[in-house]
Amino acid sequence: MRHRKKILLIAVIAAGVIGAGYSFSKQAKKADAPVTIRLLDSSAPSEWELASRLTGRDILAEEGIQLENITLAQSGGGTISIQSLLANNVDYATSAWPAWINAIAGGGKIKAVATGMTTSKSNPGNGLVVLENSTIRTVKDLTGKKIAVNVLGASADYEIREYLRLNGLSIDQVELTVVPGPQIEQVLRSGQVDVAAWTMGGGIDYEIAMSRGAFRELPGTQRYAIRGETITMGSGFREDFIKKHPAIVRHFVTVLEKSKRILWEEFQKDPQKVKKAYADIAVVKGGNPKLAEYYRPTFSPDYPFAQDKDLQWWIDILVSEGKLRLGQIKPSDIFTNEFNLLYKK
Repeated sequence: MRHRKKILLIAVIAAGVIGAGYSFSKQAKKADAPVTIRLLDSSAPSEWELASRLTGRDILAEEGIQLENITLAQSGGGTISIQSLLANNVDYATSAWPAWINAIAGGGKIKAVATGMTTSKSNPGNGLVVLENSTIRTVKDLTGKKIAVNVLGASADYEIREYLRLNGLSIDQVELTVVPGPQIEQVLRSGQVDVAAWTMGGGIDYEIAMSRGAFRELPGTQRYAIRGETITMGSGFREDFIKKHPAIVRHFVTVLEKSKRILWEEFQKDPQKVKKAYADIAVVKGGNPKLAEYYRPTFSPDYPFAQDKDLQWWIDILVSEGKLRLGQIKPSDIFTNEFNLLYKK
């Protein structure tokens, strides 16, 4: 009888172990299931699409990343990207730092884990542009003039403010006028504005305009001249996504870093090859292949990782304007390099 009880007890324990094993197996299988990252759709080629086209490698597959492109009724601009992230319409977003700072200062639970456009000696950004025959020659001539920017409250807005401040002027002495990037060239040529800023980061609209001639840049107004080496954009996720899928985040950052470095190296070797890849992908995605001629990588090996000063520059300005309280937010609240495997402290 005692022997039969022992056998029965062993059977119960075994069944429990098997059941627990089966339950653990189900949980493991669920945890290992592919996670799809949702991001805003774009007709322009992404860095990973270009890198894959140039190398013949599937950069996403190498890191086990699956993406889903989301099209929204309202699209365009970093602010919309951050709003979509906060609303859980997408999992990943890219924007200039002010949008990240304002969202997080307002209680948004998001975090930048990768970087975007870099301003350095090799990628200085653009300055303030006037017509060749304009009477504007120095910063003092800007008083009372109308300056076209792509949006207020973003990079160009604050960089113009800083440029004026450094030269003894204030933003109240000029008029900033919002004009969509593709139309800025037209309004400058027609005399509706006196000066064009675009985004101050360069970009295709600026490159196209300058290639057509009859423009000149005001000395000392390039982003690099105003701010020095800096990273001006961040990319990231909601904090709940990061907490739930840290490995996915790490692998996606690796995709971004691989792609940026491949693009930079390939562009140095053969710019036309990169531009052709851009055009080919744009055709497939319904974009404009003609824009390929003006493409250039925004990554710079001179300054590959974000530093506190990149974000502190914005924080200090927002504090000085009363939009943030002193000590309300710090760079580590906004960005981290911890998911970048190439980063070493």
